[in-house]
Amino acid sequence: IKAIIPGGADVTFEVAGVQPTFEQAIAATRPRGTTVIVSIFAKPISFDPMQLMNAGVKLTTTIAYSKETFQQTVDLVSQGLIDVAPVITDMIALDNIVTDGFESLTTDKSQAKILVNLAEED
Repeated sequence: IKAIIPGGADVTFEVAGVQPTFEQAIAATRPRGTTVIVSIFAKPISFDPMQLMNAGVKLTTTIAYSKETFQQTVDLVSQGLIDVAPVITDMIALDNIVTDGFESLTTDKSQAKILVNLAEED
């Protein structure tokens, strides 16, 4: 990022929920810039507060979405203005939600978004 933006980005977003990307987001932020944590972390991480202090980076979080933002997103997807197909990694039946859904998302790093087909039964 600093090769493209030599002074660092004004704002960076941590969206992966793992320690390396948390540290990278801070490192990619310009002095007195802001790092926003958007992701949900599966487990606690640790960091050296001096990484923030040395550059004066502000660290903040966000609520995942508001009711209005969620509705706007649903509307955009419904209208075909956002193509969600590239992020869908699997489609499963409701009966398989634990093994093929939750367990798969926590153990298989290639999974991103798994759709549950409510019309399909095993």
